[in-house]
Amino acid sequence: MKKIILLFYLIALPIFAQKEYTYNFKNSDSLDAYIEKYELPFQEEDIYITKDFENSFRPYSESKFLRSPRIYVFNEEGQFLESITNITSEKKLANFKKLRKRPEKNEPSLDFWTSKIVHYKTGNDYDDPKNYDYTFVVNWDLIESEQTAQLVEIWSEWYNVLLRQKAKGENIQIILLNIDLQERWELSPDMRRFVLENVNRSWGE
Repeated sequence: MKKIILLFYLIALPIFAQKEYTYNFKNSDSLDAYIEKYELPFQEEDIYITKDFENSFRPYSESKFLRSPRIYVFNEEGQFLESITNITSEKKLANFKKLRKRPEKNEPSLDFWTSKIVHYKTGNDYDDPKNYDYTFVVNWDLIESEQTAQLVEIWSEWYNVLLRQKAKGENIQIILLNIDLQERWELSPDMRRFVLENVNRSWGE
């Protein structure tokens, strides 16, 4: 069973994960410090984390949706349209006509995502009854590596382009989903130790 759980974590680790980085659990202070250190333009009301390990983080990782940097795009009906990974994709974000229109088959809907996240500070469930033309879930994490500057630039550019779209009157929602391991999950000491030892050993080999 533990080997299966470990596999979920390995799937979820960032695309740019580096061997010298040590994974650890994060909290709202960690996120705030990272945002301040790297001057990320993130607005607090848009930042969310996974609610818990068993019912939130684990289903995400099983679906292979805990990758960073990546944007997941949903239409007005909450249907999954596409994932965006291209570093220069701000051109697509600046012109929604370039977004995929036909929903991807057999992919989780927006409800699958929003039912499993909470605000990173308040711990409140995501609850927004408004319908949006598009919802953009931007995955990010507190990675510290030789690629950090590049990652920060990507996240900042994506977010700023989407903020400009909102300012122009586009009816969109932005969810900044931090995909790190979370203190808020309150795992048992044994489970915490197991997760950290195995994740860090696997990426240190």
